[in-house]
Amino acid sequence: MEERALVFDVKRDCSEDGPGIRTTVFFKGCPLACVWCQNPEGIGRGPSLSFRPAACEPSRCGAPCVEACRREGALTLQNGSVVLDRKACDRCGRCFEVCPTQALRPVGYEVTMEDLLYKVLIDKPFFEATGGGVTVSGGEATLQMKFVSRFLERLKEEGVSTALETCGYFNFERLERLLLPHLDLVYFDLKLFDEEESRRYTGRSSGLILRNFARLVQEKRLVVVPRIPLIPGITDKEGNLQDLVRFLKSYGVTSFSLMRYNPLWADKIQDLGMGPRYEHRSFMSKERERACVEYCHKVA
Repeated sequence: MEERALVFDVKRDCSEDGPGIRTTVFFKGCPLACVWCQNPEGIGRGPSLSFRPAACEPSRCGAPCVEACRREGALTLQNGSVVLDRKACDRCGRCFEVCPTQALRPVGYEVTMEDLLYKVLIDKPFFEATGGGVTVSGGEATLQMKFVSRFLERLKEEGVSTALETCGYFNFERLERLLLPHLDLVYFDLKLFDEEESRRYTGRSSGLILRNFARLVQEKRLVVVPRIPLIPGITDKEGNLQDLVRFLKSYGVTSFSLMRYNPLWADKIQDLGMGPRYEHRSFMSKERERACVEYCHKVA
């Protein structure tokens, strides 16, 4: 059987996902469900759809999506507006093909190994010129470990630098066997130290994440960059920052990245039909970010 994976995006020229110019592959599915998730379209492990009512213009296009839909009641025309019943939808994909404004879009699609390699290796000249490469992200790429392992192996055969962005919730033995031999760099997110706080805001305990980070840095087989997202009222609390910085220090880690919060996820959850679980809708102020940085320096 041909190797396949479920991805929801492939982005080029991603300077924030590692050194140099990079192409980032976003794999679908995540074991966490952070209330502030920047890529909520990547949480679900199966294909889904995005519907933007603001982009829908049935008066101009005639609503061909309603006629194309094979499930009765999934798409209906009510008072001049297209209405989507997500429970009735079986994501047959017919509406995507006829929607002229892309108000209806697929989220998540299957790719073969060869197709994905072709997509990313187009950018190989840019990788070579800038010291860049390919980053696997998500969602959480380690959920599709076998495919990602072979994908990274093929990239290394092509001389391409590789990186992984991870939430840290994975089986370490499988990661060690399947991914580490083909990786140059790991960006490891550390969000919450306290186990109960982690369960409350991400859906999972932080215990496994912290243990995996400790084992990874002790291996000393590749570069590991810890990242702490600064989420107002959640991860940016002094107690949490203090615990995380001291945890890093206990393993000899003195360098880490603080990631400033942005609310760009808010529009996505509406299009995905997901209810909001976090109400902060404004960018973190530079003053608050500076205060977090200064506090971390103080603790370190």
